[in-house]
Amino acid sequence: MSNASRDGVDARFGGVAIAPAGAAEAGPEGATVPAAATASSITRAGFRPRSGMIVVGMIVIVAVVWLTTLLDAGPTETIVATVAICFLVGTALVINNLLRWEHAENAYEKQRLAAETWNARFRKLHSDSTRTNAVLSHMTDGIVMLSPKTEILLINEAAIRLLAIPGDGVYLGRRLAELVRVPEIVHAARRTQSDKVDQNVSVEIVDGSIVRPVAVRISRIHDADPPHLLLVLRDETEAQRVEAIRREFIANVSHELKTPLAAIKGYAETVGLAIEDDPESAKHFIAQIDTQCLRLEELIADMMRLARAQSGKSTLMVQNIDLEKVIQQALDSFTPVAAAKQIELTVRPSDGPVHVLADEEAALAITQNLISNAIRHTDAGGHVTVSCRRANDGWTMAVQDDGVGIAAEFQERIFERFYRVKRGRKAPDGGTGIGLAIVKNLTRALGGTVSVTSSPGEGATFEVWLPKSK
Repeated sequence: MSNASRDGVDARFGGVAIAPAGAAEAGPEGATVPAAATASSITRAGFRPRSGMIVVGMIVIVAVVWLTTLLDAGPTETIVATVAICFLVGTALVINNLLRWEHAENAYEKQRLAAETWNARFRKLHSDSTRTNAVLSHMTDGIVMLSPKTEILLINEAAIRLLAIPGDGVYLGRRLAELVRVPEIVHAARRTQSDKVDQNVSVEIVDGSIVRPVAVRISRIHDADPPHLLLVLRDETEAQRVEAIRREFIANVSHELKTPLAAIKGYAETVGLAIEDDPESAKHFIAQIDTQCLRLEELIADMMRLARAQSGKSTLMVQNIDLEKVIQQALDSFTPVAAAKQIELTVRPSDGPVHVLADEEAALAITQNLISNAIRHTDAGGHVTVSCRRANDGWTMAVQDDGVGIAAEFQERIFERFYRVKRGRKAPDGGTGIGLAIVKNLTRALGGTVSVTSSPGEGATFEVWLPKSK
Protein backbone atom coordinates (compact mmCIF):
# COMPACT_ATOMS: atom_id res chain seq x y z
CA MET A 1 0.00 0.00 0.00
CA SER A 2 2.66 2.51 -1.02
CA ASN A 3 -0.09 4.81 -2.31
CA ALA A 4 -1.90 4.81 1.02
CA SER A 5 -2.02 8.54 1.34
CA ARG A 6 -3.56 8.92 -2.12
CA ASP A 7 -6.12 6.22 -1.37
CA GLY A 8 -7.40 8.08 1.66
CA VAL A 9 -5.79 5.77 4.23
CA ASP A 10 -3.12 8.16 5.52
CA ALA A 11 -4.92 10.64 7.77
CA ARG A 12 -2.72 13.10 9.68
CA PHE A 13 -3.79 15.07 12.74
CA GLY A 14 -1.31 17.41 14.42
CA GLY A 15 1.82 15.40 13.59
CA VAL A 16 0.25 11.95 14.12
CA ALA A 17 -0.48 9.61 11.23
CA ILE A 18 -3.56 7.43 11.87
CA ALA A 19 -5.26 4.90 9.64
CA PRO A 20 -9.07 5.29 9.99
CA ALA A 21 -11.05 2.19 10.90
CA GLY A 22 -13.56 2.65 8.08
CA ALA A 23 -15.11 5.12 5.71
CA ALA A 24 -17.87 7.44 6.84
CA GLU A 25 -19.85 10.25 5.33
CA ALA A 26 -17.92 13.41 4.75
CA GLY A 27 -19.08 16.32 6.85
CA PRO A 28 -18.31 20.02 6.61
CA GLU A 29 -14.66 21.13 6.61
CA GLY A 30 -13.53 17.63 5.70
CA ALA A 31 -14.71 16.07 8.99
CA THR A 32 -16.30 12.62 8.85
CA VAL A 33 -19.77 12.25 10.35
CA PRO A 34 -21.82 9.12 10.98
CA ALA A 35 -24.75 8.43 8.70
CA ALA A 36 -27.25 8.89 11.57
CA ALA A 37 -26.01 12.46 12.01
CA THR A 38 -27.71 13.39 8.70
CA ALA A 39 -31.18 12.68 10.08
CA SER A 40 -31.79 16.42 10.43
CA SER A 41 -32.18 16.55 6.63
CA ILE A 42 -35.28 14.27 6.66
CA THR A 43 -37.89 15.58 4.22
CA ARG A 44 -41.57 15.83 4.98
CA ALA A 45 -42.56 14.69 1.51
CA GLY A 46 -43.47 11.24 2.75
CA PHE A 47 -46.01 12.74 5.16
CA ARG A 48 -47.86 15.10 2.78
CA PRO A 49 -51.54 14.36 1.81
CA ARG A 50 -51.79 11.61 -0.75
CA SER A 51 -53.65 12.14 -4.04
CA GLY A 52 -55.26 8.71 -3.70
CA MET A 53 -57.35 9.88 -0.73
CA ILE A 54 -58.72 12.81 -2.77
CA VAL A 55 -59.57 10.53 -5.71
CA VAL A 56 -61.40 8.14 -3.38
CA GLY A 57 -63.39 11.06 -1.93
CA MET A 58 -64.37 12.26 -5.42
CA ILE A 59 -65.43 8.74 -6.42
CA VAL A 60 -67.62 8.52 -3.31
CA ILE A 61 -69.26 11.85 -4.18
CA VAL A 62 -69.89 10.80 -7.79
CA ALA A 63 -71.31 7.47 -6.61
CA VAL A 64 -73.75 9.21 -4.24
CA VAL A 65 -74.90 11.58 -6.98
CA TRP A 66 -75.35 8.69 -9.37
CA LEU A 67 -77.24 6.71 -6.69
CA THR A 68 -79.66 9.58 -6.02
CA THR A 69 -80.27 9.82 -9.75
CA LEU A 70 -81.12 6.16 -9.95
CA LEU A 71 -83.57 6.57 -7.08
CA ASP A 72 -85.39 9.29 -9.05
CA ALA A 73 -84.70 11.88 -6.34
CA GLY A 74 -85.72 15.43 -7.07
CA PRO A 75 -83.21 18.23 -7.62
CA THR A 76 -83.53 19.39 -4.01
CA GLU A 77 -82.85 15.91 -2.60
CA THR A 78 -79.93 15.45 -5.01
CA ILE A 79 -78.33 18.77 -3.96
CA VAL A 80 -78.81 18.03 -0.25
CA ALA A 81 -77.35 14.53 -0.64
CA THR A 82 -74.40 15.87 -2.66
CA VAL A 83 -73.63 18.62 -0.13
CA ALA A 84 -73.93 16.17 2.75
CA ILE A 85 -71.62 13.62 1.19
CA CYS A 86 -69.11 16.33 0.21
CA PHE A 87 -69.11 17.55 3.79
CA LEU A 88 -68.58 14.06 5.16
CA VAL A 89 -65.82 13.24 2.67
CA GLY A 90 -64.07 16.57 3.29
CA THR A 91 -64.30 16.11 7.05
CA ALA A 92 -62.85 12.59 6.76
CA LEU A 93 -59.99 13.87 4.59
CA VAL A 94 -59.22 16.71 6.99
CA ILE A 95 -59.23 14.43 10.02
CA ASN A 96 -57.08 11.87 8.23
CA ASN A 97 -54.53 14.50 7.18
CA LEU A 98 -54.46 16.02 10.67
CA LEU A 99 -53.72 12.63 12.19
CA ARG A 100 -51.07 11.89 9.58
CA TRP A 101 -49.41 15.30 10.08
CA GLU A 102 -49.38 14.79 13.84
CA HIS A 103 -47.74 11.42 13.33
CA ALA A 104 -45.26 12.97 10.88
CA GLU A 105 -44.30 15.70 13.36
CA ASN A 106 -43.76 13.18 16.14
CA ALA A 107 -41.63 10.97 13.90
CA TYR A 108 -39.68 13.99 12.67
CA GLU A 109 -39.04 15.17 16.25
CA LYS A 110 -37.75 11.74 17.22
CA GLN A 111 -35.41 11.73 14.22
CA ARG A 112 -34.22 15.26 15.05
CA LEU A 113 -33.47 14.32 18.67
CA ALA A 114 -31.64 11.19 17.52
CA ALA A 115 -29.62 13.29 15.07
CA GLU A 116 -28.69 15.77 17.81
CA THR A 117 -27.61 12.90 20.05
CA TRP A 118 -25.42 11.41 17.34
CA ASN A 119 -24.03 14.83 16.52
CA ALA A 120 -23.11 15.43 20.18
CA ARG A 121 -21.44 12.01 20.32
CA PHE A 122 -19.52 12.74 17.16
CA ARG A 123 -18.34 16.13 18.46
CA LYS A 124 -17.18 14.52 21.71
CA LEU A 125 -15.34 11.79 19.83
CA HIS A 126 -13.78 14.37 17.53
CA SER A 127 -12.70 16.48 20.52
CA ASP A 128 -11.24 13.44 22.31
CA SER A 129 -9.45 12.42 19.13
CA THR A 130 -8.00 15.93 18.70
CA ARG A 131 -6.72 15.99 22.28
CA THR A 132 -5.25 12.50 21.96
CA ASN A 133 -3.52 13.42 18.71
CA ALA A 134 -2.17 16.62 20.29
CA VAL A 135 -0.73 14.61 23.18
CA LEU A 136 0.81 12.00 20.87
CA SER A 137 2.32 14.62 18.57
CA HIS A 138 3.98 16.42 21.51
CA MET A 139 5.34 13.31 23.21
CA THR A 140 9.11 12.88 23.32
CA ASP A 141 8.63 9.10 23.28
CA GLY A 142 7.84 7.45 19.97
CA ILE A 143 4.56 5.55 19.55
CA VAL A 144 3.89 3.04 16.75
CA MET A 145 0.79 0.84 16.47
CA LEU A 146 0.97 -2.22 14.21
CA SER A 147 -1.70 -4.47 12.78
CA PRO A 148 -1.43 -8.27 13.15
CA LYS A 149 0.34 -8.18 9.75
CA THR A 150 2.85 -5.65 11.20
CA GLU A 151 1.38 -2.88 9.05
CA ILE A 152 1.68 0.59 10.56
CA LEU A 153 -1.70 1.91 11.75
CA LEU A 154 -0.46 4.84 13.87
CA ILE A 155 2.86 6.65 14.19
CA ASN A 156 3.81 9.97 15.76
CA GLU A 157 6.55 12.44 14.87
CA ALA A 158 8.83 11.30 17.71
CA ALA A 159 8.80 7.73 16.38
CA ILE A 160 9.62 8.94 12.87
CA ARG A 161 12.57 10.90 14.27
CA LEU A 162 13.85 8.16 16.61
CA LEU A 163 13.63 5.47 13.93
CA ALA A 164 15.27 7.78 11.34
CA ILE A 165 12.49 7.00 8.85
CA PRO A 166 12.79 8.94 5.55
CA GLY A 167 10.35 11.82 5.55
CA ASP A 168 8.38 10.99 2.39
CA GLY A 169 5.14 11.27 4.37
CA VAL A 170 3.78 7.82 3.40
CA TYR A 171 3.86 5.54 6.43
CA LEU A 172 0.44 4.03 7.04
CA GLY A 173 -0.38 0.63 5.64
CA ARG A 174 3.29 -0.15 5.02
CA ARG A 175 4.99 -3.01 6.85
CA LEU A 176 7.39 -2.27 9.68
CA ALA A 177 10.25 -4.11 7.96
CA GLU A 178 9.76 -1.98 4.87
CA LEU A 179 10.38 1.31 6.71
CA VAL A 180 12.56 0.41 9.70
CA ARG A 181 16.03 -0.84 8.78
CA VAL A 182 16.83 -2.11 12.28
CA PRO A 183 16.73 -5.94 12.34
CA GLU A 184 16.57 -6.11 16.15
CA ILE A 185 13.28 -4.20 16.24
CA VAL A 186 11.71 -6.18 13.39
CA HIS A 187 12.72 -9.52 14.95
CA ALA A 188 11.46 -8.41 18.37
CA ALA A 189 8.07 -7.55 16.84
CA ARG A 190 7.84 -10.99 15.28
CA ARG A 191 8.83 -12.69 18.54
CA THR A 192 6.14 -10.72 20.39
CA GLN A 193 3.56 -12.09 17.96
CA SER A 194 4.80 -15.68 17.92
CA ASP A 195 5.74 -16.07 21.59
CA LYS A 196 2.95 -13.80 22.89
CA VAL A 197 5.45 -12.23 25.30
CA ASP A 198 6.36 -8.53 25.48
CA GLN A 199 9.86 -7.72 24.27
CA ASN A 200 12.43 -5.09 25.31
CA VAL A 201 15.37 -4.23 23.07
CA SER A 202 18.06 -1.56 23.14
CA VAL A 203 19.47 -0.47 19.80
CA GLU A 204 21.67 2.24 18.34
CA ILE A 205 20.09 4.01 15.38
CA VAL A 206 22.26 5.96 12.95
CA ASP A 207 20.64 9.21 11.80
CA GLY A 208 23.13 10.88 9.52
CA SER A 209 26.12 11.76 11.67
CA ILE A 210 24.22 11.06 14.92
CA VAL A 211 24.26 7.68 16.63
CA ARG A 212 21.28 7.64 18.99
CA PRO A 213 20.71 4.94 21.66
CA VAL A 214 17.03 3.98 21.72
CA ALA A 215 15.15 1.67 24.10
CA VAL A 216 12.18 -0.10 22.49
CA ARG A 217 9.34 -1.91 24.26
CA ILE A 218 6.99 -4.02 22.14
CA SER A 219 3.74 -5.16 23.75
CA ARG A 220 0.48 -6.73 22.59
CA ILE A 221 -2.81 -4.80 22.65
CA HIS A 222 -5.32 -7.36 23.88
CA ASP A 223 -8.36 -5.11 23.40
CA ALA A 224 -8.17 -5.67 19.64
CA ASP A 225 -9.10 -8.98 18.04
CA PRO A 226 -6.74 -10.23 16.78
CA PRO A 227 -4.23 -8.46 19.11
CA HIS A 228 -2.32 -5.54 17.65
CA LEU A 229 1.24 -4.50 18.59
CA LEU A 230 2.34 -1.29 20.32
CA LEU A 231 5.91 -0.03 20.07
CA VAL A 232 7.13 2.56 22.58
CA LEU A 233 10.51 4.12 21.78
CA ARG A 234 12.58 6.22 24.19
CA ASP A 235 15.73 8.20 23.49
CA GLU A 236 18.36 7.02 25.98
CA THR A 237 20.98 9.66 25.16
CA GLU A 238 20.31 11.81 28.21
CA ALA A 239 19.86 8.81 30.49
CA GLN A 240 23.23 7.41 29.44
CA ARG A 241 24.87 10.81 29.96
CA VAL A 242 23.40 11.06 33.47
CA GLU A 243 24.51 7.50 34.24
CA ALA A 244 28.04 8.34 33.10
CA ILE A 245 28.07 11.42 35.33
CA ARG A 246 26.77 9.31 38.24
CA ARG A 247 29.52 6.73 37.78
CA GLU A 248 32.13 9.47 37.54
CA PHE A 249 30.76 11.12 40.67
CA ILE A 250 30.93 7.86 42.63
CA ALA A 251 34.50 7.29 41.46
CA ASN A 252 35.48 10.86 42.34
CA VAL A 253 33.91 10.94 45.78
CA SER A 254 35.37 7.52 46.54
CA HIS A 255 38.81 8.79 45.64
CA GLU A 256 38.37 12.05 47.55
CA LEU A 257 37.48 10.09 50.68
CA LYS A 258 39.99 7.32 50.11
CA THR A 259 43.03 9.61 49.77
CA PRO A 260 42.88 11.28 53.21
CA LEU A 261 41.81 8.05 54.89
CA ALA A 262 44.79 6.21 53.41
CA ALA A 263 47.10 9.03 54.55
CA ILE A 264 45.62 8.98 58.06
CA LYS A 265 46.05 5.22 58.25
CA GLY A 266 49.68 5.41 57.08
CA TYR A 267 50.57 8.23 59.42
CA ALA A 268 48.89 6.49 62.35
CA GLU A 269 50.93 3.31 61.75
CA THR A 270 54.11 5.36 61.48
CA VAL A 271 53.33 7.25 64.69
CA GLY A 272 52.95 3.92 66.49
CA LEU A 273 56.45 2.93 65.43
CA ALA A 274 58.17 6.30 65.96
CA ILE A 275 56.51 7.56 69.13
CA GLU A 276 59.22 6.07 71.35
CA ASP A 277 62.30 6.26 69.10
CA ASP A 278 61.67 9.62 67.35
CA PRO A 279 59.14 11.82 69.22
CA GLU A 280 59.76 14.77 66.86
CA SER A 281 58.85 12.72 63.81
CA ALA A 282 55.84 11.41 65.67
CA LYS A 283 54.67 14.98 66.24
CA HIS A 284 55.08 15.68 62.52
CA PHE A 285 53.01 12.65 61.58
CA ILE A 286 50.33 13.60 64.11
CA ALA A 287 50.19 17.06 62.52
CA GLN A 288 49.72 15.41 59.10
CA ILE A 289 46.92 13.27 60.53
CA ASP A 290 45.28 16.43 61.83
CA THR A 291 45.65 18.07 58.40
CA GLN A 292 44.00 15.10 56.66
CA CYS A 293 41.20 15.06 59.24
CA LEU A 294 40.58 18.75 58.57
CA ARG A 295 40.46 17.98 54.85
CA LEU A 296 37.88 15.27 55.49
CA GLU A 297 35.83 17.64 57.64
CA GLU A 298 35.95 20.30 54.94
CA LEU A 299 34.90 17.80 52.28
CA ILE A 300 31.97 16.54 54.35
CA ALA A 301 30.94 20.11 55.20
CA ASP A 302 30.98 21.06 51.51
CA MET A 303 28.93 17.98 50.63
CA MET A 304 26.38 18.97 53.26
CA ARG A 305 26.29 22.50 51.84
CA LEU A 306 25.76 21.04 48.37
CA ALA A 307 22.92 18.82 49.63
CA ARG A 308 21.34 21.89 51.24
CA ALA A 309 21.73 23.85 48.02
CA GLN A 310 20.14 21.05 45.96
CA SER A 311 17.13 20.89 48.28
CA GLY A 312 15.94 24.24 46.88
CA LYS A 313 14.30 27.11 48.73
CA SER A 314 12.83 24.92 51.46
CA THR A 315 15.96 25.29 53.60
CA LEU A 316 16.66 28.94 52.74
CA MET A 317 15.46 32.12 54.41
CA VAL A 318 15.00 34.45 51.46
CA GLN A 319 14.85 38.12 52.44
CA ASN A 320 16.16 41.53 51.46
CA ILE A 321 19.92 41.65 52.08
CA ASP A 322 22.78 44.08 51.39
CA LEU A 323 25.04 42.18 48.97
CA GLU A 324 27.93 44.63 49.50
CA LYS A 325 28.11 43.70 53.19
CA VAL A 326 28.17 40.01 52.25
CA ILE A 327 31.00 40.67 49.78
CA GLN A 328 32.95 42.54 52.47
CA GLN A 329 32.58 39.60 54.87
CA ALA A 330 33.99 37.27 52.20
CA LEU A 331 36.87 39.66 51.51
CA ASP A 332 37.75 39.83 55.20
CA SER A 333 38.02 36.02 55.23
CA PHE A 334 40.23 35.73 52.14
CA THR A 335 42.40 38.83 52.35
CA PRO A 336 45.08 36.97 54.41
CA VAL A 337 44.98 34.05 51.99
CA ALA A 338 45.40 36.36 48.98
CA ALA A 339 48.21 38.27 50.70
CA ALA A 340 50.06 35.05 51.48
CA LYS A 341 49.88 34.14 47.78
CA GLN A 342 50.84 37.71 46.75
CA ILE A 343 47.51 38.29 45.00
CA GLU A 344 45.78 41.66 45.05
CA LEU A 345 42.16 41.20 46.19
CA THR A 346 39.97 44.27 45.64
CA VAL A 347 36.32 45.26 45.39
CA ARG A 348 35.07 47.75 42.86
CA PRO A 349 32.44 50.16 44.27
CA SER A 350 28.97 49.96 42.71
CA ASP A 351 26.79 52.83 41.51
CA GLY A 352 24.25 52.48 44.32
CA PRO A 353 23.03 50.32 47.21
CA VAL A 354 23.11 46.65 46.22
CA HIS A 355 19.98 45.13 47.77
CA VAL A 356 18.97 41.69 46.53
CA LEU A 357 16.40 39.05 47.45
CA ALA A 358 18.44 36.14 48.82
CA ASP A 359 19.42 34.07 51.82
CA GLU A 360 22.35 35.80 53.54
CA GLU A 361 24.22 32.60 54.40
CA ALA A 362 23.71 31.27 50.86
CA ALA A 363 24.91 34.54 49.33
CA LEU A 364 28.01 34.42 51.55
CA ALA A 365 28.72 30.82 50.49
CA ILE A 366 28.40 31.80 46.81
CA THR A 367 30.76 34.75 47.21
CA GLN A 368 33.32 32.83 49.26
CA ASN A 369 33.44 29.92 46.83
CA LEU A 370 33.90 32.20 43.83
CA ILE A 371 36.68 34.22 45.52
CA SER A 372 38.36 31.04 46.78
CA ASN A 373 38.22 29.52 43.29
CA ALA A 374 39.72 32.70 41.75
CA ILE A 375 42.59 32.81 44.25
CA ARG A 376 43.42 29.12 43.79
CA HIS A 377 43.73 29.49 40.01
CA THR A 378 45.64 32.78 39.98
CA ASP A 379 49.42 32.87 40.16
CA ALA A 380 51.46 35.12 42.47
CA GLY A 381 51.31 38.77 41.44
CA GLY A 382 47.83 38.36 39.96
CA HIS A 383 44.64 40.25 40.65
CA VAL A 384 41.13 39.24 41.79
CA THR A 385 38.40 41.86 41.55
CA VAL A 386 34.83 41.70 42.84
CA SER A 387 32.20 44.09 41.43
CA CYS A 388 28.41 44.58 41.19
CA ARG A 389 26.29 46.14 38.45
CA ARG A 390 22.59 46.52 37.68
CA ALA A 391 21.21 44.03 35.15
CA ASN A 392 17.70 42.88 34.12
CA ASP A 393 15.75 44.00 37.19
CA GLY A 394 18.43 42.68 39.52
CA TRP A 395 22.13 42.80 40.35
CA THR A 396 25.04 40.88 38.85
CA MET A 397 28.05 40.12 41.05
CA ALA A 398 31.22 39.47 39.02
CA VAL A 399 34.42 37.85 40.34
CA GLN A 400 37.21 38.46 37.83
CA ASP A 401 40.77 37.09 37.89
CA ASP A 402 43.77 37.07 35.54
CA GLY A 403 44.72 33.49 36.25
CA VAL A 404 45.09 30.38 34.10
CA GLY A 405 41.64 30.58 32.52
CA ILE A 406 39.32 27.84 31.32
CA ALA A 407 38.98 26.41 27.82
CA ALA A 408 35.53 26.59 26.20
CA GLU A 409 35.02 22.82 26.15
CA PHE A 410 35.34 22.64 29.95
CA GLN A 411 33.15 25.61 30.87
CA GLU A 412 29.89 23.62 31.02
CA ARG A 413 31.29 20.86 33.23
CA ILE A 414 33.17 22.92 35.81
CA PHE A 415 29.91 23.27 37.77
CA GLU A 416 29.65 19.48 38.21
CA ARG A 417 30.60 17.88 41.51
CA PHE A 418 34.29 16.91 41.79
CA TYR A 419 34.97 17.83 38.18
CA ARG A 420 38.46 19.20 37.56
CA VAL A 421 39.79 20.66 34.33
CA LYS A 422 43.13 18.98 35.02
CA ARG A 423 42.27 15.30 34.97
CA GLY A 424 44.73 14.43 37.74
CA ARG A 425 42.87 13.66 40.97
CA LYS A 426 45.31 15.43 43.23
CA ALA A 427 44.19 18.70 44.69
CA PRO A 428 47.31 20.60 45.77
CA ASP A 429 45.30 23.84 45.83
CA GLY A 430 43.26 22.55 48.77
CA GLY A 431 39.88 22.62 47.01
CA THR A 432 37.30 19.90 47.51
CA GLY A 433 36.05 20.02 43.92
CA ILE A 434 32.44 20.90 44.72
CA GLY A 435 32.67 24.64 45.37
CA LEU A 436 31.32 25.64 41.95
CA ALA A 437 28.59 23.00 42.22
CA ILE A 438 27.50 24.69 45.46
CA VAL A 439 27.53 28.07 43.68
CA LYS A 440 25.36 26.77 40.82
CA ASN A 441 22.78 25.04 43.01
CA LEU A 442 22.50 27.87 45.56
CA THR A 443 22.11 30.43 42.78
CA ARG A 444 19.41 28.35 41.13
CA ALA A 445 17.60 27.92 44.47
CA LEU A 446 17.59 31.72 44.90
CA GLY A 447 16.05 32.20 41.46
CA GLY A 448 19.28 33.52 39.93
CA THR A 449 21.71 32.47 37.20
CA VAL A 450 25.45 31.85 37.04
CA SER A 451 27.76 32.02 34.03
CA VAL A 452 31.47 32.06 33.20
CA THR A 453 33.48 33.88 30.55
CA SER A 454 37.05 32.72 30.10
CA SER A 455 39.89 31.91 27.74
CA PRO A 456 43.06 29.91 28.50
CA GLY A 457 45.79 32.16 29.86
CA GLU A 458 43.52 35.20 30.07
CA GLY A 459 41.78 34.61 33.38
CA ALA A 460 38.09 34.01 34.08
CA THR A 461 35.04 36.04 35.07
CA PHE A 462 32.24 34.35 37.01
CA GLU A 463 28.96 36.27 37.10
CA VAL A 464 26.02 35.57 39.43
CA TRP A 465 22.72 37.37 38.82
CA LEU A 466 20.24 37.71 41.70
CA PRO A 467 16.84 39.45 41.67
CA LYS A 468 16.72 42.82 43.38
CA SER A 469 14.73 43.28 46.57
CA LYS A 470 11.14 44.46 46.32
